[in-house]
Amino acid sequence: QLNFIDTPGHVDFAYEVSRSLSACEGSLLIVAASQGVEAQTLANVYQAIDNDHEIVTVLNKIDLPAAEPDRVKAQIEEVIGLDATDAVEISAKTGFGMEEVLEAIVNQLPAPDEGDADAPLKALLVDSWYDVYLGVIVLVRIIDGVLKKGQVIRMMGTDAKYPVDRVGVISPKLTEVESLGPGEIG
Repeated sequence: QLNFIDTPGHVDFAYEVSRSLSACEGSLLIVAASQGVEAQTLANVYQAIDNDHEIVTVLNKIDLPAAEPDRVKAQIEEVIGLDATDAVEISAKTGFGMEEVLEAIVNQLPAPDEGDADAPLKALLVDSWYDVYLGVIVLVRIIDGVLKKGQVIRMMGTDAKYPVDRVGVISPKLTEVESLGPGEIG
């Protein structure tokens, strides 16, 4: 199972990016082969590096006439300090290189830490939002323990307690599951 979190590139979303990166083991550094490294890319890739992420470098838009993959690879190495020799070249528009990206994710990025399913529940809150019909939905990454419907959870920052009405995953729509264990996001 692969869990993907698409982080916004704009600097105004720095907090959201930091929470998302904390919940993952690896990152895709996607750089347009026609534009090169941009300022917001630097901020996010340095956060990924600070989170000890394995990074897969991806050059997108290689189908454009203005694409300069060799120049952009050199720029990634010079500006960011990552080896871009084996960067995966893709065109998200045409679908070229998508299989190679998935292979790189599976082969180069580590699996989540296994955690301890028998330990008390410990989870990282990644995001939350309000749904008119469901109420508050919280996206979490389970570190230890198991999260099940009917449990009462405690937020460490506020010491507030809440009952868990539903447990699910987004794949791509909300789907209820029996429970979530270490390494899972739901």
